Amino acid sequence: MKVFKQLKLIFSDFPKKHFYCLVGGILFLLLIIGLSRVELQNSSQKKELSSEIAIEDLVPRIQDADDKTSFNQKKIAEVKRNDSLFSILKRLGVKDDSIYDLIYSPNSELLTQIKIGKTIEVEINELNEVENLKYIEDFRSGVIAKKVKSFECTENAESKVVSGKRKCIYLVEKYKLQTEKLKVFKKVTITNSLYVDGLREGLPDSVIMDLVYIFGWDIDFVHDIRPGDSYSLIYEEIYVDGERKINGNILIAEFINRNRTHTAIRFTLPNGSSEYFSPKGRNVKKAFLRSPVKFSYISSKYNLKRRHPILHKIRAHTGVDYAASRGTPIRATGDGTIVYAEKKGGYGNLIEIKHTEDYSTRYAHLDKFHSGIKLGKKVKQSDIIGYVGRTGTATGDHLHYEFRVNGKHTDPLTVKFPNANPINELEKNKFLENSEKIIKDLKNYQSLSF
Repeated sequence: MKVFKQLKLIFSDFPKKHFYCLVGGILFLLLIIGLSRVELQNSSQKKELSSEIAIEDLVPRIQDADDKTSFNQKKIAEVKRNDSLFSILKRLGVKDDSIYDLIYSPNSELLTQIKIGKTIEVEINELNEVENLKYIEDFRSGVIAKKVKSFECTENAESKVVSGKRKCIYLVEKYKLQTEKLKVFKKVTITNSLYVDGLREGLPDSVIMDLVYIFGWDIDFVHDIRPGDSYSLIYEEIYVDGERKINGNILIAEFINRNRTHTAIRFTLPNGSSEYFSPKGRNVKKAFLRSPVKFSYISSKYNLKRRHPILHKIRAHTGVDYAASRGTPIRATGDGTIVYAEKKGGYGNLIEIKHTEDYSTRYAHLDKFHSGIKLGKKVKQSDIIGYVGRTGTATGDHLHYEFRVNGKHTDPLTVKFPNANPINELEKNKFLENSEKIIKDLKNYQSLSF
């Protein structure tokens, strides 16, 4: 309080002019101090805005230095007729320099034998260069070409001089993936058809077709199948890296047709080929197919006292008629030689095949012959020899099929066909041992199925 009173006495005696000057000076000083603070603040902000900033802080990081696959494209091409590695890569947009680098790499000859229908997978970078290439021979093997970095150069990798430095190009080599075979058991009872019921139980189409082929010599799958027939089989599924790739071979199959049991067991012969045999070593393959036409129905059976539909008089029907649409393929039922292939009276277009001294077959009313069929040509069982028609004395499209033994007509539906070669005696013990084991496996699976 004393200090305040003293200041009051001083200012009361202080001239007003000087007092106003003092107050004005103080206010001016405060204004200068305030302005300087604002300027310092603005200066600081300007400094922050004008300071150096790393480019990676302004632009988002697109990829790591070692990650070069972000811009790569994977393209797939099927090898076509007259294709070469150059034409395929050119078609996929690869630039010429990269193609030449690959072609002139060591072991590139592995890529010269590409086959029609096979697949080539190519990984192409943003410069339209090949990074990786894979030629897929089959599901587990092929050829791979990989672009290698300069520090990965080895004696096995191609290198060339570029600006005084050695530059590696591609490493080309074969590859083969590890495979695993798993056994699969299926049992099917036929209520609708062999094919439909098989699919319903999860059997692949290819396995069903193999089954038909195996038993095709003993069973006519078009005419002999009845509801209640059944079949069981063990087949293989082939896996690569845990992924199922293809269905393998049938190891054993049992087919019950009209209460008669047929069993076929796969066995590998010394020459590396495999065939199917009965449990006692009889080859299930016959010298002849039961039917020369796959998709048909029998319109007229073997009948020596049949009334002819056109001539209206009794004339022996010395074969079997298979009704089928015009153009349906006709198969040779056995190996042999063409001894007749031209028109012959009421037979129309006729093919006759001599199989052995004892056996021959005839195929009549053909619409036309298959290309290459001529006198003296040798054919194999299942070869296509012609197509269904109605030439000659015929009321509709069908195949007239005859089977002759020692020159005499025989009913093709009832004749007993000769078997192919049985198990060699030298291999029989090995086969019987294998047969006993696989039959036991089948019976065990059957006992567990419902």
